[in-house]
Amino acid sequence: MRAISVKSVEVLEEELQLHVHHTFGMEQYTDYVFKTGGDKNYSATIVMASSMQVISQVKEATKTFPDHEFVLIDLDTDSNASTTYRFKEGEILEKKFSIG
Repeated sequence: MRAISVKSVEVLEEELQLHVHHTFGMEQYTDYVFKTGGDKNYSATIVMASSMQVISQVKEATKTFPDHEFVLIDLDTDSNASTTYRFKEGEILEKKFSIG
């Protein structure tokens, strides 16, 4: 299984957090955690078998928010290995792999 967390680097207003959540398509998944509130960083986590579709979907959707940077953490819960992506304007700024 994969646990995928998406977070904004910057603080976002609650209305923008909701817009980000729907633009990224995160509400389509039944197993997710997302709570809005005040001015804070956007953060949502979903659990699924494969992460590739979500990674491409989020990467593409970041074009909608050119002034904001997002981090996606893709954790393989079986091996405890993770890949962290930093996205901005539909581009991968950084990609890191770690185990443990």
